[in-house]
Amino acid sequence: MIKSFGDKLTEKIFSGEKLTKQERKQIGSLKVEKAEARLDQLDTAEEKDLLLAPHLFYHNLKGTNRYSIDADSRKSLWRITFAWEDDEMKDVLLVKIEDTH
Repeated sequence: MIKSFGDKLTEKIFSGEKLTKQERKQIGSLKVEKAEARLDQLDTAEEKDLLLAPHLFYHNLKGTNRYSIDADSRKSLWRITFAWEDDEMKDVLLVKIEDTH
């Protein structure tokens, strides 16, 4: 279950609210419907469910206590990151992976 969000945009997408023109521009190529479905999936999932769903590419972010799944597809630059607290997820956040090289 999602306990908290890291930003208002992620929470807005989760709740299915209509995005402003500026918010749509901010997320660019992200497939909002797919990201909303993935957030819904996170809301009902336990860690074992995420481990058994290879299409999510669930993994620990090295050197942190945060985890990640793909926001809409493996080819997308967008990920959903979160931390576990007990059996709930907190600070759920959509992040764009940028090439830093």
